[in-house]
This record gives sequence, structure tokens and C-alpha cells, in this order.
Amino acid sequence: DIEQKRKLMQDELDTQKTQKERNSMGQFSTPFPLALEIMRYMRKFLKTKDVSFIEPSIGTGVFYSAFLKEFTESTKRVLGFEIDSHYYTPTKKLWKDTPLELRQANFLAQEPDELFDMLVANPPYVRHHHIDSNEKIQLQEKVLQKYGIKISGLAGLYCYFMILSSVWLNENGLSCWLVPSEFMDV
Repeated sequence: DIEQKRKLMQDELDTQKTQKERNSMGQFSTPFPLALEIMRYMRKFLKTKDVSFIEPSIGTGVFYSAFLKEFTESTKRVLGFEIDSHYYTPTKKLWKDTPLELRQANFLAQEPDELFDMLVANPPYVRHHHIDSNEKIQLQEKVLQKYGIKISGLAGLYCYFMILSSVWLNENGLSCWLVPSEFMDV
């Protein structure tokens, strides 16, 4: 079962990094049962069986694995982004025989080439003090230019993911985010 392989790979890759390294990059995987529950919930709101799906911080692909289980008949595009080669390279190999298009890139620096029906993510939980100051200024400027929102300097990286991802969704697109509640304060 590919999900068992993915989980073993996730555990192995996580042990190769220190807690401090994973914390600074916000790398905390979603448990598969929760990812599957989220996909089942999203299924209720989608009117079509053929769904395009994007995952902006794919890691080893737990949401993609859940997507394959829940949306078995879907043949539309699936796109994932992973910035860290430590996770990207083995993930690319794991999913090579599936429809996943995987890019090693910073999602926040990308622009859409197509719009998607669904986005599900557990974005990197990177607290504001771990974001490079130049990157933070660029992200704040991007949010201000695109949406007219002046985002707090205390906002974590996941806040930028939530705001800047909306341009990737089609008119009836749905997104689901697994994030801490503290974003409501910043």
C-alpha cells in the first residue's frame, strides 16, 4: 500500500532532521486519518466527480494520498509544491507513477498557470520570528498590492499561504486549511 510506504518515508525523513530544523521550516505532517477525513468532508461540497487539486506545501503527500483514496475517479490535474529537497526528492520518487505534478519551488513566489477546484493544505507553521526579514517585507508588500490588506508583522507564514492562495482557485473553488487559531489574533 502506497500510504504505508509514504508514512514510513515521512517518519524516516523526519528523524533525519532536528526538531529545531523542522520547527524553523514549519514541517509537521498531518496524520493520514485526519487528511482522509478532510478529503471526505471536501467531497460533500464539490458538485463534480472530476476534481483538480492543488497542495501548496505537499511534504511527502499525505493529502495527495487521501485525495487518491477519496477521489478515485478524478482525472483532472493534481499539482503539489515542496520547497525542501530533503522531502521533495523522495516524494517525487514515491509518486512517480501517479498523476501528481510535483514542483520543487516556493509556492508563495509562484503565479498560477491554471485554476483549481480544490486546495487542501497544512501550510508550514513558521512563526513570524523565523521568517527572514526581507522575505517578510516582500510577502507583506505582495499581500498589500494584491488585496489591499496590511498584514501584521506578527503573522506566521501560514497566513501568507492562506491569503495568497486564493488566486489559484476557480470561481467555485474550495480550500481547506489546517492552521492554528492564533492567526485570528494577528
